[in-house]
Amino acid sequence: MAVAELCLFPLGTETPSVGEYLKPVMDEIRKSGLKYRICPMGTVVEGELSDILELVKRCHRAVLQTGAKRVVISLKIDDRTDKKLTIESKLGV
Repeated sequence: MAVAELCLFPLGTETPSVGEYLKPVMDEIRKSGLKYRICPMGTVVEGELSDILELVKRCHRAVLQTGAKRVVISLKIDDRTDKKLTIESKLGV
């Protein structure tokens, strides 16, 4: 199980406000079935690495389909094999 932080930056938009460009991303995250937590500067997801990477591809496509000319993605992945890893365990909960 892996935990990843995903942040997408739509570029080449008509406005500096990007909320409308990110709504389809949130739809993809909700549809993924992965456990997630929305944070002020990104979203954290938990699941199998292959599922997370597939979600990143779908999110990338979703931003471009909104009309953004470019998308920059910041992705951090923590994938442990020695013990179970969850969003809560990363927070010490």
